[in-house]
Amino acid sequence: MNDGLLGVLRLAFVALQNLGFAVVVGVMLSDRWLARSTSTWQVGVSRRLVGALRIASVSTLLSSTFAFWIHCALMSESTLVEAWPAVRSMLVETGFGHAWFAGAVLMSCVVVLSFMQTGKSIRFVPAIWLALAGVALARSNGGHPVDAGAFSLPVWADWIHLLAISAWVGLVLVTTYIVAPRFFNAPGSERVNSAAYIQSLSDAATLALVVLFITGAYNGWRGVRSPEGLLESGYGQMLMLKLALVLVAAALGGHNRFFEMPTLLASLKNVSSALPVKPLKRFAAVLHVESVVLAGVLVVAAVLVSSPLPGAS
Repeated sequence: MNDGLLGVLRLAFVALQNLGFAVVVGVMLSDRWLARSTSTWQVGVSRRLVGALRIASVSTLLSSTFAFWIHCALMSESTLVEAWPAVRSMLVETGFGHAWFAGAVLMSCVVVLSFMQTGKSIRFVPAIWLALAGVALARSNGGHPVDAGAFSLPVWADWIHLLAISAWVGLVLVTTYIVAPRFFNAPGSERVNSAAYIQSLSDAATLALVVLFITGAYNGWRGVRSPEGLLESGYGQMLMLKLALVLVAAALGGHNRFFEMPTLLASLKNVSSALPVKPLKRFAAVLHVESVVLAGVLVVAAVLVSSPLPGAS
């Protein structure tokens, strides 16, 4: 399907929506782990996390809105300026519109809660997590899995898949660009907390990866069904590209877990020793590469959502 510039813009906004949602999830997990030990350093990092939460939640909501508007314009073959009747019709008459609206309302709640933050760590955590879970479920009910019925097994599998990949990508992005650079100026009293954070990051990423492979295998089998569908369709080819990128990112994460982390964690826990600058730099460098690869995964995921399944007209 050739939708021209509008089609490209829609894919870009869907990818940005994926990125923003992942960052929100990563911020929420990171702040909980850092809040296990309260200090001036931890409060400073948490303030930066709150800033990231606000930016990411607003970006997610706006990107979702722009993508939905463009989708309606494309479906009605109208311009963006003239698309309002199609937008209204989509919202009122279609399941896709209902799912999008529910997700937008819940994401708006996250935005509001992000601007109500004060104190030493993120507040209203249960409410934010509940809203994020609802946003993810709304997205799953607005995609390919809903062909099996609203709240069907494929929808729940896609929901879990979306949360897992968002947790992994979000944690890597937040750690790479917000938390890890501040390990270098953490006081000695925070080194044990830093080590606990890194261990939690690795454990959560490993769990997310296992869940990702299980749900991804189910979603891929249901969507492709045959080797021909995997090799000959655009959807199948993008699915293989996503798998390749996930495997590369998993290999990078495995390198950090098994080769960099043992030395790094031992040095951080030994508060009487010097700050392990070289191990930290190597760990951070691998995280940077992993973050770029995972950003590619989100872009491919945006293309997959917009691609017809093999055999679909």
